[in-house]
Parts: sequence; C-alpha cells; structure tokens
Amino acid sequence: MKRSLLLLPTAALLSLSLTSPALAQSAPPPSDPAPPGAPPTPPAAPVAPVSPAAPVPPAAAPLQPVAPTPDAGAAAAPAQPGRAISPVAPGASNAPISPIAPAPGAPISPAATGRELVYLVPAEVTGASDGTALARVGFGVLAGFGEVTDPTAWDVSTVLQAEVATDNGLATLIGLSSADETAQAPVGSLRLSASFARLDFEGEGSSAYPPLILYVGGKVGRTRFSYLGPGPERRDESLPPTFVPREIIAVPWSVGAAAVYVGEGGKKLAPTLEGQIAFDSRWTASADTLDWCEPVGDVVRGVDPVTQSTEYAPVTRCRREVLGAPAKSQELTITAHAGLVDKVANATFRASIGARVAVALNDEAPADVGVNVRAPVYVTLARAPEGTKYRGLIRLMPALSVIRRSTGETDVGGMLEISFLGQRAMFSDNYTDL
Repeated sequence: MKRSLLLLPTAALLSLSLTSPALAQSAPPPSDPAPPGAPPTPPAAPVAPVSPAAPVPPAAAPLQPVAPTPDAGAAAAPAQPGRAISPVAPGASNAPISPIAPAPGAPISPAATGRELVYLVPAEVTGASDGTALARVGFGVLAGFGEVTDPTAWDVSTVLQAEVATDNGLATLIGLSSADETAQAPVGSLRLSASFARLDFEGEGSSAYPPLILYVGGKVGRTRFSYLGPGPERRDESLPPTFVPREIIAVPWSVGAAAVYVGEGGKKLAPTLEGQIAFDSRWTASADTLDWCEPVGDVVRGVDPVTQSTEYAPVTRCRREVLGAPAKSQELTITAHAGLVDKVANATFRASIGARVAVALNDEAPADVGVNVRAPVYVTLARAPEGTKYRGLIRLMPALSVIRRSTGETDVGGMLEISFLGQRAMFSDNYTDL
C-alpha cells in the first residue's frame, strides 16, 4: 500500500507530461483526481502528438509585448520589466508648441514673442568731424514678462556699459596718435540703462518692434584735468605772478529718460516718434593757455673763424599748458525726432530727423544755448549667424549746430558723425541714443 501511494505522484506527472500536446490541440480536460486512499487508476494509453514539442520550463521568460503599429499615434510604448517608460515623442499631438521664428520679410507674430532671457553685448565706435570720438561696450540682459502667446506683455532690459570719450579724434582714442599737452584726458564712464518695451503684435499691420519703449538711466564718469594754477605770492609785487602745475580729478554724471513710439503704418514702413530729456553735470577745460620754456643745455652753432673755438647757443624746451581750473556746469537737454522704420522682422534701415536743444542752468557753462539739428540714418550692414540676436549697423548723422557762447559770440558749424554699432535691433538699449 505504501508503494502504491509513492507511485501516485509519479504517475500523475507522467500523465500530465504525455497529455500536454493533446491539450494544445483542444483535447478534453482530464477527469477529477481520485480522492486520497482510493486505488490508483491505470495510466491512459499515450497519444502520439502531431509534432513533438518540448515542455515549457517553469522559469521561462514571459511573452514580449507586441510593438505598436506606426499609426498608433502618440501612445507611449508599454513598459517592459526593469525598463523605464519612454517619454512621449516630441511630435505628439499633446506636446507643447515652441515659438516660431518670424519668416524673413513677414510681420512678427505672437508665437515669436516667447518669454526668454537674452544676454546683450552692445558695442559702438563713433567718430565725428569735429574731433569728438567714443568707444563703448556693454553687457546686459533682456527678460520677458508674460505668457508666450500674450500679445501685450512687457520686455525689460538692463545694460551696463563702459565708455571712453575724447575730443581729440578717433585716432587718439584708439592709440594711433598722441595728443598735445593741452588736451584733456579721455573721459571714462559707466552707463546704466533700463528699457521697458510694451509688446503688442496683434493685427495684420503689426510691426517687428514694440509700439512703445520707455528708457531710464544714468551715468557716472571720471576724468583728469591738468592745468596751471596760481602760485605763491611774491614779496616784490612788481614781478610777474607765479604759476604752479595742478591736477584735478572730476566726476561728471547725468540722468535721463526717453520714449520711443512706433505707429502701425503700412505693410512695409511704420512712423516713429522719439523724445528724450536729460540732466548733465559736466566739467569743461579752460580755453586759456600759456607757453613756458626752461633751459636744457647748449647746442653747437659752429666754429669761430678768428679764434677757431667752438661756439654754443642755449637751448630751451617749451611747453603749452592750460591756464586755469576747469569749469563745472549743469545743462538740461531736450531731444525730439520723427522718422520711419522698416517694420518687418529683418528690417534693413531706419531714418529720422529732429533737433537737440541744450540750455545752461548756471553761469559757469561755456555756452548759454545750443541747438543741434540732425538726421540720423541706420542701415544694416551684416547679420549675425542664425540663432543669435545681433546685427551690425552703421549710423550716419549729418548735423548743423548753432551755439550761443556765454561771451556773447555765436558759432555756426556743420558736422558729420559715423558710428559702427553692434546691437540686437534698430533701436538702442541705451537711453541717450535716439
């Protein structure tokens, strides 16, 4: 009896192994097992399989999921054991839409006004026919506030610029020539500007430029003045006065605000109105000069024909110095321009005409009133590689100035200014440049 009970599991396993091919071919299910203690049933006769197949081991890997068909849409692939779920493809219908860059020659659209942080590195080199010149380079950021598709959001930029200016020509500024002793040292300045641009790109006549840009800023500089000042008094008043070389470090500064309005205009051009007001505290070198000489030795003049001795003549070194300390003055400047701008996204030019009026606020100013009529023209020379925010511009500005001096004289003169600019648009990020 014990041997029969031990053979029962073996017979059951043998019966299951032999009948598994038949189960795969829809064979009838096996009968219920006998209750414990009943005599074992004789094994059934084996059935020959149509095609022998190896039994599936218990540790076999599960079936792999079927890959989705190509037209299954954006559904994610089923997760596999031990693997992370792959993200939805970028081309899915529910994926976020990125802003589209404006096509060349087309008005900008709200989708192209994406909120992003843009780094600004404006640069400028300017030379004028009257001898003034400046070089400027800066760094700043442009941040947008509002949603990507918000047509009335704001762009805010902040730019810090370092500037070097001189009245002795561009060649002196870049070190190709040296200035004389009476020339004022170049003025070094730090200029901080902030702009607030209200975006409004609704309608077919929308422009590639914000309809309203507000500027506010200020600058502080440092320059050195060398001059001859009064020296110690002499006991003998009949002798001429004495002078002593002196030097002063001056700190000019200014603050101002500006606004630019760009109208709707037509399909290609849009009208512009620009205005600026600024307060300047500046230093001006004295116009008086003195020449003074000092002996430095002798020079051989020749040989005396009678005595055959060498003859000498004294040699002096002469210098010209500014006489008197620089004057500190305050001025109020008001500027207004009207013009046209190429309004498409790849704009190529901007032109305007206007006037700048400077009024002295104290008696130390060298000029009481100055009027400068000018007509700046901006032309795109080159564009930066794709994906960048910059372009190269040239600005030509003929001007006619009328200055009423504090002495009562009136000066009238013309000037031509040329500037090479590297900036992101036709309008500057600087509150002083219109």
